[in-house]
Amino acid sequence: MTPERHLPWLPVQGTSVLLVSGSPATQGEVARVCAAAAVGLVMVDSVEQVAESWDLAAAILIGSDARGGLAGWRGPTIVVGPESEAGKMWRQASLLGADRVAVLPESAQWLANHLTRLRDPQASAKVVGLLGGCGGAGTSTLAALLAVGSAARGMRTLLVDGDAWGGGLDLALGMRDVPGLRWPDLMHAAGAINPEQLTASLPGAGGISLLSWGAGTTRGAPEGSPESAASEVFRASREAFDLVVVDLARPAGDGTVLAGHCDAYIVVVPARVRAAQAAGLLAGELPAAPVGVVVRGPLAEGVDARMVADAVGHACLGSYPSLRRLREVPASGRMGDAVRTRRIRMLLDGILRWLDGDAGAGRGGPRRDGPR
Repeated sequence: MTPERHLPWLPVQGTSVLLVSGSPATQGEVARVCAAAAVGLVMVDSVEQVAESWDLAAAILIGSDARGGLAGWRGPTIVVGPESEAGKMWRQASLLGADRVAVLPESAQWLANHLTRLRDPQASAKVVGLLGGCGGAGTSTLAALLAVGSAARGMRTLLVDGDAWGGGLDLALGMRDVPGLRWPDLMHAAGAINPEQLTASLPGAGGISLLSWGAGTTRGAPEGSPESAASEVFRASREAFDLVVVDLARPAGDGTVLAGHCDAYIVVVPARVRAAQAAGLLAGELPAAPVGVVVRGPLAEGVDARMVADAVGHACLGSYPSLRRLREVPASGRMGDAVRTRRIRMLLDGILRWLDGDAGAGRGGPRRDGPR
């Protein structure tokens, strides 16, 4: 075999990634991901051949079957392989100093999104999913605050209602009567969705666009929407916005369509021991991507937000108080006032910095991007 080869339907042009693997199964999975991400793919069988091929590589994907290190490479490195070799992949990633571990095919959606951003980082919005570590954590309130706060900072922001049975974010935000498309209008959409038309068709207020379930419509979980429709909605959203905030339903396991499109997750956890334990279990079942923790007060004496986040096992992004007036903010229409308060402003600043480049930091070692 020659030191360098590429698949005929994936020419080496524009952004390309390099796969180091002699496994036909791994090669096939990665080829499908690269086709979806529209990036070029170069494949070599061993690490000895890597130096001859990495000049044009935006990232190196190293298969679980590969042996040896990547001396001299300073770019992104992702260990890829099947679920049956997940434990081995973690050890391999630690030895290589790899950035990520992606179990395939479970993490194919995340990996395609990640490679798409390598191709054009400025053209693709970050998609962050928020979910409660337990019931009543205040996730919808934080999702709305994050959306309004990011819009106030000049970001084109979309807030997505991912819980068909959550009562409707349009109602909570006072947008029930604002005309525009809702999930039922898009669930069975066929063909490509134009990003500009999507933006113009969604209800908006206060500088944000909203994709909700609406009132008086036939209910059905987002998971029930066709995968192709959900994929097309998020593809268009990435092109049309700077940030997409998804208020996810619980639980958000491997089968959740909307959760599978997120680049990062924020788990909202009340400052209680049982809540932290439940959140840790939930975070371990998320499909892919870095996880941060926001702690909802009040904090007991001797307990701080970082201690709660450590119990969950992920980076602490901050905390916010459990106040009746804060829970009433969405319905009162005073989101703009809330995001200007010092404590909420500091929390949102920390979350946006994390999303901008520090997502996944705070735990050490490679980040897992596949089911446990």
